[in-house]
Amino acid sequence: MIATRGVVMSTNYRNTREIASFASSIVEGDEFVDIEGGPDRADAALAVPRTGPSPVLSSFSSHAAHDAALVAHVRSLVASGVDAGDVGVLTATNRDAQALATALRAGGFGVVELKSYSGSTAPLVKVGTIKRAKGLEFKHVLLGRVAGELLAPAVDGPDDGARERREIERRELYVGMTRARDGLWVGSRSPDRRS
Repeated sequence: MIATRGVVMSTNYRNTREIASFASSIVEGDEFVDIEGGPDRADAALAVPRTGPSPVLSSFSSHAAHDAALVAHVRSLVASGVDAGDVGVLTATNRDAQALATALRAGGFGVVELKSYSGSTAPLVKVGTIKRAKGLEFKHVLLGRVAGELLAPAVDGPDDGARERREIERRELYVGMTRARDGLWVGSRSPDRRS
């Protein structure tokens, strides 16, 4: 259930069933704080009436390969009739957001960075951190440069600090995924590669 200003909602109208299910599977069993501020569990049952395409999860061994695939995915969305202004590219860090904004510009796309986004409508891909996307939603979300280990099941034995950091990062990832209304693409890097 999602709590919004004291009202409990039992139906998710924001996401498609496929996006909601995929996001929940990533953080299955984890506790999280919903973007509206209410504590909940990612696996809480909600009715999700809308359906759509399955989210795409792709793994890359380098940032260069990842960034080229992300730009190609945006290009395919726009070619299919999606307005570039309905696309959000979200990352965990400002550094990655800057790199992806640069890659999109080099690919010929206009970009507006969320840190300076005023809410005006324009055919510009919106790029920024997941934290900057709070309160926003996009028809299509591309989560870029996701650490591959966040998508894998937890490994027993990490110290409390490492476990807490991982849970926080996974909650943030869940929030980023649920900014998507119609389509979700997740690009990760292999856990052992940093290039």
